[in-house]
Amino acid sequence: MKRNFFHVILALSLLTLTGCETFKVILGTSTRHLERARAEAITRGYDCTFRECFDAVLSLSRNEVMADPKIGERPFEVFIKDRVKGYIVVMGIAGNIETTEVGIFLTEVTGGTKIELSSLSSSAKEKAAEALFRELSLRFNQI
Repeated sequence: MKRNFFHVILALSLLTLTGCETFKVILGTSTRHLERARAEAITRGYDCTFRECFDAVLSLSRNEVMADPKIGERPFEVFIKDRVKGYIVVMGIAGNIETTEVGIFLTEVTGGTKIELSSLSSSAKEKAAEALFRELSLRFNQI
């Protein structure tokens, strides 16, 4: 029995580590729907490095250790983040269902970083964009 349990745990771990999309859907960590919604993303560019922008986004979260104490409004909570792939998935946008996801995709471009916000909810996407871009505009020049 212990041997079978070990094999199940090993198989689940391998599926998770290899990025099996079906397994991510089951766990609720798939970003495929947010990737597809990027066609209608709200986009802005800022004169900052990828790292600076990524950290600035995280500093606006209610549940991140690196949250900036000088920021009054914390518009969202981070659900998933991947610095290597360049995305942060947030939830908990005021006025929306707590589990509504908004994807924040960061891409290095010439002269700065492009930020795209996508969601299946236009309301959540717009509210997150308003709060995020307001704060980023205070820290960095727009490109």
